[in-house]
Amino acid sequence: MMKAIQRFGGAMFVPVMLFTFAGVVIGLGTLFTTSSLMGPLAAESSAWGQFWRVLLAGGWTVFNQLPLLFAASLPIGLARKQASRCCMETLVGYLSFNYFVGAILGA
Repeated sequence: MMKAIQRFGGAMFVPVMLFTFAGVVIGLGTLFTTSSLMGPLAAESSAWGQFWRVLLAGGWTVFNQLPLLFAASLPIGLARKQASRCCMETLVGYLSFNYFVGAILGA
């Protein structure tokens, strides 16, 4: 039982490892686009401000797609055979679930 729990914990840890990089990028992007700290450099029209806004948008990718990352990484970490097939099936199931719920709530 302990081995199964450790295996599950290891599979859950894979997407969590992305948090640090994404968090640093978001922190720096927020810091360098704050006009009270950076002054005119943080203006949307400046090249500096545009660069950091693009980086900030890219940094939010991990947090915006967090359920998808967990849905894709858990089968990879837990499957003993054919991990790619398990990952694809889970991904299709997750996306289908989202579309069905969206259609139900939108109707």
